[in-house]
Amino acid sequence: MKMWAVLRLREFRVTSTTEFLSVVGDQFSRVALTVMVFDQTDSAALTGLTYGLTYLPTMAGALLLSTVADRRPRREVIVTINAVRAVGVAAMTVPGIPLTALCVLVAASSFLNGPYKAAHLALLRDIVDTEQYTAAMALRQSANQAGQLVGFAVGGIIASTVSPQVCLAVDAATFAISAILIRSFVSFRPISASPAQRRSLVGGLRVVWSGRGQRAIFASTLSGLFLMAPDSLVTPFVHEMGASPAWVGFLLAASAACSFLGLGLLARFLPQRHRTRAFPIACLAAGAPLPLVLLGGGPYCALVVFGLSGTLWAIQVVLSVSFLGDMLPDAQRAQGMGVAASMNLTAQGIGAALAGLVAQVTGPREAIALSGVAAVLFALLPSSLWIRRTAGSRASRGQGDSSKTGEHEGAPLSA
Repeated sequence: MKMWAVLRLREFRVTSTTEFLSVVGDQFSRVALTVMVFDQTDSAALTGLTYGLTYLPTMAGALLLSTVADRRPRREVIVTINAVRAVGVAAMTVPGIPLTALCVLVAASSFLNGPYKAAHLALLRDIVDTEQYTAAMALRQSANQAGQLVGFAVGGIIASTVSPQVCLAVDAATFAISAILIRSFVSFRPISASPAQRRSLVGGLRVVWSGRGQRAIFASTLSGLFLMAPDSLVTPFVHEMGASPAWVGFLLAASAACSFLGLGLLARFLPQRHRTRAFPIACLAAGAPLPLVLLGGGPYCALVVFGLSGTLWAIQVVLSVSFLGDMLPDAQRAQGMGVAASMNLTAQGIGAALAGLVAQVTGPREAIALSGVAAVLFALLPSSLWIRRTAGSRASRGQGDSSKTGEHEGAPLSA
């Protein structure tokens, strides 16, 4: 079983553990920052802006610095970024820190998250082989979702009953521990790109847009614009249903729990040769359950809808990252994957805000349903690109045209 084979790899266990710790710490920080800013300003707008600063600069960091993980040893990039972020987050715990300084530190930490994710995703592809990669991504995605749940739940309790500064201190500690573990237990690997292969900002965009396969995957990262609606509107949705506030946690947990099960089944039962066909189906299917919230049925029906949509979205993400990791040449892998991963996060942040604006006009139930319809319609773009790419690859193989096969299969790209 591939999942057990992946778990036997020490380097995978270490990198997954450190990323889990970082995810938990990040959620601690988000909870703490919203509490601190609201306490200082009593402004919902500034609180929302600060929360946005934990996401939006990530894209800029990925565009500007992801190539560093191709020009420097990836392990060292991860260790350095974690060490710098540990110091920056620790500085946020200083009592009476000015709001301006707090926002600058938040934005800087988010900015560094871009190259961190690029280096981490590229290093994961170095650790596991092609046959293990999808299983490794499924395990990673499941662990990250569990980390988000733990971070939000425990962070909320600590921030409200103890102190938001304690949450920030825990986040700083997770970065420091992660740096130590990666430095101690992950092997050194040489630089992937030579000086002549160093890429520019424009190259970072071109590397994820040079071929139908890459374009399909890059387009699929934007699906978070619509698929974030259930999570971002869960509180007003539960209130509108008249259900207990406890259902907020249950509905959020449903997505993570069902995703964990679904990704395990994907890695266990879907053979590698069928995953190419599964990707466009997952893209189209992820938003399809959401309009069912209009049928009513209470929180139990919502539990099924949220869980099913979250699972299909998680499968889409795992398949897309797995394919992209294989398509990109090693000298450009960190840059391409960093841009794609950061675009996904940025789309989620913007999507959460858009869902709130729509819900203000239509109501949360209707906004979730509309987001589902929009997600399905938008998914026609990556699905059609992927199907055309697959058809082109088969035609090229049938004709024995090696140059066309290279174009469709994601041969090394020039940027």
